[in-house]
Amino acid sequence: MKRAKKFPFQSLQRQRFHLNFDNVSSAADVPSEKDFYRWAFAALKDEYRRAEISLILLDEEEARAYNRDYRGKDYATNVLSFALNEGDVIPGQISDGLYGDLIICPQVVLKEAKEQGKTPEQHFAHLTMHGTLHLMGYDHIEDDEAEVMEAAEIRLMEAAGYPNPYQ
Repeated sequence: MKRAKKFPFQSLQRQRFHLNFDNVSSAADVPSEKDFYRWAFAALKDEYRRAEISLILLDEEEARAYNRDYRGKDYATNVLSFALNEGDVIPGQISDGLYGDLIICPQVVLKEAKEQGKTPEQHFAHLTMHGTLHLMGYDHIEDDEAEVMEAAEIRLMEAAGYPNPYQ
């Protein structure tokens, strides 16, 4: 009987990408840390050799405070991105390192998923990838930037087995 070759894929992947995950939200039925890891890695793996992202799940009141304090918008939003090396990399070019923080508010994500007729998993996957793309320098303020970012999101979601999030 042949022995399977051992390839340390997961070990190498963990050397490339580290996710600091914390769920301090009271929301039930949120995806696992492993799911968030998979979605963030899918977004960054082709453009970064190394990355470290902190992802925290916060309840609406705390998420609202961050959105108000850092963006001047007094409401809880689905995802907030804080790039620690923003502007150091041009989207589409391979870079050595990505460092940033993501805040996701599960209550907002679950509410939006229901309103949009999506599964919670689909919407969490989309917003994790969306937030990671923001950390990478993608934006959607200008129409031409939005087209590029949405095309990347659609490609990533479809590659992960999810439908186009904009349909």
